[in-house]
Formats: sequence, structure tokens, C-alpha cells
Amino acid sequence: MVRALSERISHEFEFSFLLTDVTDSVKRSGLLILQKQLLSRICTKTDDISDVLEGATIIMRLLGNKKVLLILDDVNHSSHLKYLAGNQEWFGSGSRVLITTRDEHLLIEHEVERRLKVEELNDEDSLMLFSRKAFKKGYPEKDFLGLSKSFINYA
Repeated sequence: MVRALSERISHEFEFSFLLTDVTDSVKRSGLLILQKQLLSRICTKTDDISDVLEGATIIMRLLGNKKVLLILDDVNHSSHLKYLAGNQEWFGSGSRVLITTRDEHLLIEHEVERRLKVEELNDEDSLMLFSRKAFKKGYPEKDFLGLSKSFINYA
């Protein structure tokens, strides 16, 4: 969903960044690596960045007057927001920071003004979505129906 949104509106911005699975990326590689990944699109010397405070300062300095679209997908910790998105002053006029999270408290803590709660899919729609992704069909074959429903219930 965030990838489709990014593709649809990114042309309206000077810079567009989509960081998917932020939580997993931070667990695997660390927040500094994620900052460097973001900065590598606008700056060639990311190897010199030694910590997340320095990374945050550079993000703010380089993007402070740019119209930016920053999409942070699957955020579960306030430090992710603090060091990747800072506050409204980090980016230029007209910028948008879109955040997906299951923890609304993070959005409140980060003083996100506009929040949209997306309703969960019902079982039938979940099965259809799973089938499209797993089998490239709208519904699983009979042999895989039980297993597919087990995946849906687990998720």
C-alpha cells in the first residue's frame, strides 16, 4: 500500500524517500544504516557519519529547505521517528511525512497532527489478498485452502 502511494504522489516532491519495514531494518542493521540509506540518495559521503545524532543533523541540514515526501513504514519505536523524521522544521514547505505504525501512542508522542486509522480486513478479504500475493489468484485452490486460512488466522 505504501509503495503504491509513493509511486502515485512522489512526482509532486523534490525528493521522495520510502523506507519500508523500518522496525525490521533497524533490528537487522541499525538506525544509523537506515539514515545513511536515506542520505545516500542526496549525498555521496555517508561513510563519514558516525552516529545517529550526526545523521539527524545532516538530514535536517540537507533537506531543511526541500519539498520532501518521506514515508516510514512499520515504525514501532519513538527513536525511529526522532532520528529519521525529527519535526516539521526538518523539511521544507509543502513536505509530507507519512508514517505507518500499529502503535498510535507513537504518533501522539511525536505530535503528529493528522492521523488516519485503517480498519483491519475481514477474513474473506484477508484470504483474497493473501491468495493474490501467494498464488497470483483471487482464491486459493482447494488443496491450499486450509493452510491459507491458518496463515490468515496466525497473522
